[in-house]
Amino acid sequence: MSKLKQHVQIETLSNLYTLTDVIGEGGAGRVYGGTDTDGRQVAVKILTGTSREKRKRFVNESNFLKRNQHANLVPVIDDGVSKEGIVGPFYVMPRYSGNLRGFIGKLSPDNVMPIFSGILDGVEAAHLLNVIHRDLKPENILMNEKGVPAIADFGIASFTDEHLLTSVDTGPTSRLANFQYAAPEQRVAGKRVGRPADIYALGSMLNELFTGNVP
Repeated sequence: MSKLKQHVQIETLSNLYTLTDVIGEGGAGRVYGGTDTDGRQVAVKILTGTSREKRKRFVNESNFLKRNQHANLVPVIDDGVSKEGIVGPFYVMPRYSGNLRGFIGKLSPDNVMPIFSGILDGVEAAHLLNVIHRDLKPENILMNEKGVPAIADFGIASFTDEHLLTSVDTGPTSRLANFQYAAPEQRVAGKRVGRPADIYALGSMLNELFTGNVP
């Protein structure tokens, strides 16, 4: 996490957000911490990639999380396009206190399963909508101050037509997901990637929560 040298404001039709620090960064977006007009802590993900595919994936991710509210999925509470300061499309989430990575090696066995059960509920909610995450890892499981997990970063997820605002063509040689938690079929170009890939990642994380190691 790093503080911004100068606070940046971005605006939507319903709110004004003051960004104060950078709290995360991935292949397609940078996440800023800040506050809204009422002083509530928020996180704002802004698209940093300029390719057409990344823009389409960002739109679909935002649309899915905005439309499907679940206790174990990170909600999108606002979105827009910033044209000044930090430029690009963005969406707004509640700010979480950390992610699952910070809990690995610190939980007793009795405390693992209540947290993991919440992760399972979030993945099940997505799967029931035929949405496959395809990049589950501890950094993408956010945790609130009560220890409740919420799944984030559906940037490379597979969506059904119902949840797509724009179609995305992924070439057979495209590399998706973090290899450390990727299922075998995700390591081979052209292989079909479905629900089993998410289940594989869940098993890897569960093992890590108990042993501190990824199989």
